[in-house]
Amino acid sequence: MNKFNLLLMILLLTGYTQPTIATQFQTADVIQQAIRHFVASNLPLDTDYQLKLGQLDSRLQLSQCSKSLEVFTHNGTIKPGRNSIGVRCNDKKKWTIYNSSNISIYKNVVVLTQPIRRGEIFHKNRLQLKKHNISNLRSGFFSNPQLIVNKQATRNLGIGAVINQSNITEAKLIKRGEKVTIKVTSQNLEISAIGVALMDGINNQNIRVKNIKTKQIIQATVVKSGQVVVIF
Repeated sequence: MNKFNLLLMILLLTGYTQPTIATQFQTADVIQQAIRHFVASNLPLDTDYQLKLGQLDSRLQLSQCSKSLEVFTHNGTIKPGRNSIGVRCNDKKKWTIYNSSNISIYKNVVVLTQPIRRGEIFHKNRLQLKKHNISNLRSGFFSNPQLIVNKQATRNLGIGAVINQSNITEAKLIKRGEKVTIKVTSQNLEISAIGVALMDGINNQNIRVKNIKTKQIIQATVVKSGQVVVIF
């Protein structure tokens, strides 16, 4: 038996095998953990949210990054709903991958406790705060009931409806054709007259009013229901 065959037999008997070079790959868990940290860091501390990340392709073989992973979005912000979040490695073997994410953000928003019809006034007892996923409220919402109180409904709404800007308008304090009190004031004088509104009016709006006695048409400012004022 020659030396080569003898050496080969010894290696086989001792169980020796040729060492293999293990290639290190970046794990999906590390990538997604970096994304979770990025989202948490870019939302206010008291934000109530849920994050759902898309599955990364298990066949990906991205080289393990020896530097900190850089996480980013195209516009630099995180928004409620669907986001595309990038993760970048700036090591010698550079790579970039994108992961879809769905962020549900929950806030207290103003909803109706009673139905309301178009033209009716929003009173405080008709409103309450209730937690909603604002990612689904594409038309907007209010967080403060006081911004809605005494406004007028622009459409019929049911119990539990989330109020948005298109649902409200300033209440009409004066309607066209109704009688109004005209107060004319100056530094040393105040007189009153009866007139007829020639147009609808909301608070602080200038409208045309006709003095019933003199038939004169003037511009006056709405100050409350049934009353306008002219200041000289």
